[in-house]
Amino acid sequence: MKIIAANLKSYHTPSSTQKYFHTLESKLASTKAIQHEIIVFPNMACLSSNSFCYFQIGAQNIYPAINGAFTGEVGLEVIDSLGINYILLGHSERRKILGESLSNIKDKFRFCVKNNKKILLCIGEDSICMSDSELYFCFENQLQGIDLNYSMLYIAYEPVWAIGSKQTATLEYINKVKHMLRNMGVKICIYGGSVALTNAKEICEIMDGVLIGSASLEANNFASIIEEII
Repeated sequence: MKIIAANLKSYHTPSSTQKYFHTLESKLASTKAIQHEIIVFPNMACLSSNSFCYFQIGAQNIYPAINGAFTGEVGLEVIDSLGINYILLGHSERRKILGESLSNIKDKFRFCVKNNKKILLCIGEDSICMSDSELYFCFENQLQGIDLNYSMLYIAYEPVWAIGSKQTATLEYINKVKHMLRNMGVKICIYGGSVALTNAKEICEIMDGVLIGSASLEANNFASIIEEII
């Protein structure tokens, strides 16, 4: 079984997101997708009821409260009302652009664990020039306070230097990182960072799955990547 996730970021409108969902559902109906975990993370304004057969809808963020006076945030009450079980945490864009701290991420992680959510936690280094010891320290820092024994935790390794670029980590580099994370106690590890149709399958031969950004923005493209992997 592979975990294959699409991060639609802040693209799409509610109507185009619904079209995306229905196109993907139709495309996956004749595949073995049901044997894998396929997740789509639409932007928060486009969340809808989790009612599809061949993939799950996930949330790109959650505020660690049921509800309340938290302007601009989405709490557990909304997430649960839609039947959403997957939460994406710690993406580098939220860390860099929105100033989300390790403390914020830990608070959200603990809240998700308390409420039995499946968590895709993003980690990754800023520079390709790090030594192995620097890389280990970077991961150790980002995983501090994270219970790696939580059974519904998926670590999404995304080298920040590869996100949104044409530069992808080599298979040798990805394999090195996988073994490093395994030695740290990570159970399930997927890869993100310029994943495309041309490299997704070989990455999945090393990792437990992929988190796809720009290459997943069109439903037909995402479906093609899924079919290539499975």
